[in-house]
Amino acid sequence: MTGCAFRLQLWFFAGFAALMAVNPAEAHHRGVPDDGPVLGVAIPAISHGEMQIIAKYRTAILGLAARQPVTDPKLRRLAGFVSLQYFACFYGLVPGSLPDELSPFNECSHAYLAGTRALLAHMVEMPGAQSAAKALQERINAEIASDLVFGAFCSNSQEVFDSAVIVAPDWTMIPAHPPTVLTRLKHRFSASF
Repeated sequence: MTGCAFRLQLWFFAGFAALMAVNPAEAHHRGVPDDGPVLGVAIPAISHGEMQIIAKYRTAILGLAARQPVTDPKLRRLAGFVSLQYFACFYGLVPGSLPDELSPFNECSHAYLAGTRALLAHMVEMPGAQSAAKALQERINAEIASDLVFGAFCSNSQEVFDSAVIVAPDWTMIPAHPPTVLTRLKHRFSASF
């Protein structure tokens, strides 16, 4: 990576961090507020263990949603939330985002995967490709039930999300999370050679 490209990447991350810091209440939002209304669609919590399975089927779920012959506002809101949340979580590319509860990217991973599961649950209730959605949901439920590890909970496992609120990574945790710091350093040094 050239020096110019690296500086451009630094400016991008600095700009993104500054944007998230403009409204710190939203940047550090933790799901649906206890005292406020849900502005979009309420998205049920997902356990830490279930995340691994939903991540495995994420592409199939989104593909099924894209092929829905009939859509409705809830499907479009959920699909939009999943897309934006996945982007905000750096496309799930940060190592440890799913299995590491202490990762600054774990909560935003919970959000996009909970949204993905809610999208599938909604498709099961919709007319159209209902049988395909039911079959996929049954396969996922069977896989979750087959291993007790998939029921594991973490600090973000009780969190209900709102499709109108995008959850950003917790930027304040990055300096204190060695795997994230090492990933960035590894990328920096490997790009310079």
